[in-house]
Amino acid sequence: MTADPAVRIGAELEQIGAETERLGEREWSVRLPSAKRGALAALVSVRERTVTVRAFVLRGPDRNHEDVYRRLLGKNLSTAHWRFALDDDGDVFLVADAAIAGLDADGLDGLLGALCAVVDETYESVVRMGFDVPQGTEFRPPPGG
Repeated sequence: MTADPAVRIGAELEQIGAETERLGEREWSVRLPSAKRGALAALVSVRERTVTVRAFVLRGPDRNHEDVYRRLLGKNLSTAHWRFALDDDGDVFLVADAAIAGLDADGLDGLLGALCAVVDETYESVVRMGFDVPQGTEFRPPPGG
């Protein structure tokens, strides 16, 4: 096994069949499925001792900001690795850090799968809470994600 963590994580992404695009020596964009949101892009970055995964979930809400952010912060308490975060514009991201030591292909696959699960559990409710979605409208992810 190679001593370079970036080489190892790249090989593990390939092993699990992830749809990736190499962005740099230590970064990949990974395209993931989400039943509620549509395709989801995650940035996988290899640091010295950790792998950081970051995914854009949705733009900042148009209304009910406090309720949306409260819901997401509450969700942080019940997710093992993932936490919701906001950028300066109020856009919502999911972020996880995992120790490279002991992170194998199954663990990486589980981490990415958990990302999809957290998005699917929260996306529709926060979209309906934070944006003008007419009542009775069937919720469908945008075409092409």
